[in-house]
Amino acid sequence: MPTVRKKKSRAPEALTVKGLGVSSGIAIGPPFILRAALYVPPQRKLTTAEEIEQEVARFHRALEITREQLHQTIQEAKADYGKEYSAILESHFLILEDVEMIRGTLKHIQNSRLDAESALSAVMDKFKHSFLKSNNEYLRERATDIEDVKRRLLGNLSGQQRSFVVEEPSIIVADTIRPSDIAGIDRSRILGFLSEAGGALSHFAIVARSLNIPAVVGIANVTGFIGDHDTLLVDGHSGNVIINPDDRAVREYRRRAEVSRREDAELEPLAELTCETRDRHAVLLTANVELAEEVEAALRYGARGIGLYRTEYMLFSERELPTEEQQYREYLTIAQKMYPYKITMRTFDVGGDKIPLDILASRGYVREDNPFLGWRAIRIALECPEFFMPQVRAILRLSATHPVEIMLPMIVSVDEVRSLKRMIDEARRQLSDEGQAFNPSIPVGIMIETPGAALMADTLARETDFFSIGTNDLVQYTLAADRGNPKVASLYSCFHPGVLQLIRQTIDAANRHKIHVAMCGEMASNPYATVLLVGMGLMEFSALPPRLPKLKKLIRGVDFSYARKLAEQILAMDDLKEIEQTVTRETKRLLGNITDA
Repeated sequence: MPTVRKKKSRAPEALTVKGLGVSSGIAIGPPFILRAALYVPPQRKLTTAEEIEQEVARFHRALEITREQLHQTIQEAKADYGKEYSAILESHFLILEDVEMIRGTLKHIQNSRLDAESALSAVMDKFKHSFLKSNNEYLRERATDIEDVKRRLLGNLSGQQRSFVVEEPSIIVADTIRPSDIAGIDRSRILGFLSEAGGALSHFAIVARSLNIPAVVGIANVTGFIGDHDTLLVDGHSGNVIINPDDRAVREYRRRAEVSRREDAELEPLAELTCETRDRHAVLLTANVELAEEVEAALRYGARGIGLYRTEYMLFSERELPTEEQQYREYLTIAQKMYPYKITMRTFDVGGDKIPLDILASRGYVREDNPFLGWRAIRIALECPEFFMPQVRAILRLSATHPVEIMLPMIVSVDEVRSLKRMIDEARRQLSDEGQAFNPSIPVGIMIETPGAALMADTLARETDFFSIGTNDLVQYTLAADRGNPKVASLYSCFHPGVLQLIRQTIDAANRHKIHVAMCGEMASNPYATVLLVGMGLMEFSALPPRLPKLKKLIRGVDFSYARKLAEQILAMDDLKEIEQTVTRETKRLLGNITDA
């Protein structure tokens, strides 16, 4: 069972380590260190039929106990953490009831004559390692869920209990933080999370963000050099962790935390207010969403729709291409949570850094030297209709009962748009012939995320119902600066004059042709860009949910006429530093002057 690693008291020495912040906020307090201390007995070879029967019975009994425990844990999680977190634990039932897992374990017991613990470990470790080898972060994070269920089963096979008590408010420290670990802790006693493993898409990180609990991951051997008598200072924004901070650091970070708390309290009432400038110019605020668990948080922060639903995560949770019915059911879950607001559904944007190798390998994919400029997104859709058509059919079926839009990523030419629209028309004909209902006027739009698309915005606007500007790729393609490469990080800026001109050209084209224009890249979540983009004529910001209140505060506190003048002033500048200084100065001034938000 997880235990607290006891260490001898030692003189505090300040030490700062750097990790990856996955949930913003500041936490100061003692650590509660979780260590996996589950004892697994040595492998045993079974010699008689009676022993085999006993191991089979033990395994079935462990399954039954684990089902009961998981059900109880889910009920407790609903009460303490809400539906978002209990939904994550409910996904563990899918692992627990997985036919391949159960059959594989029984086969090892019966044919390989292994004890139940060894048979179960062999099967689930194989599943886990196949996830860990993936290039995709989402899929790697799901390996933690497999390990969590495995440990539950092993604990019940051996009769070991996985319980612990956090007696005072603490920062939870572990090599890996599993969903069941969180469910076993009183919510009021969790100040923050600190983990070696995990990433932005790990379940505990998603929960941490929804509950506003600071979290940092990626610190090697974190349980090895932190002792139970230490004091921790965790900055979930920067990823900095100070072990045994001095009084000056504690005072400074407590001041920052208090400022942040006051700001959050001021922003909280904004969720239910309209999003418009002081002179009544309306702007739509929506959320970027990947998982169903994120929808409730988006609504709580005031999102009025989903401006970017990343559908490709389904490809990383399946060994095969998901069927039309599987996709429809998953999309329906999201749509029901967000109803009556609209969902902009991006078709599978795979390739680049998002490569489901098993699925694409059978369709001709080979590793590329520069995958960001390679076979990806709609290029795969055009060559592999079986990749695109089931998804389009699922989205069209959903449109019969819910407001949804189809968004096509990585567009560089009019011919691509026309070809994809013909495929969508074919899906409409198929559904019509089958008597399936759908919205015949479902909006079909494109992402503007390449310089080529931005330069052709006037032409593309005639072929589409809306634009959504994807600044993450647009910036890196325009500036030839890989957004994931720290060596060129100083070159990557959404405020570069060349980038701003492409954004302006895109927005102006959309306005001329009277189509909707949104932005779903990181720039949309950046408060320093908000007033500038409003002044440029952007109609919709699809942002990270926690950023929405601050964006709304800025929009509600400014006149549209002022925003337009500011945009004209900045667009006339040719120096990046001058632009960045101007937007920073004006944003801080506006936030300081706004009192009615």
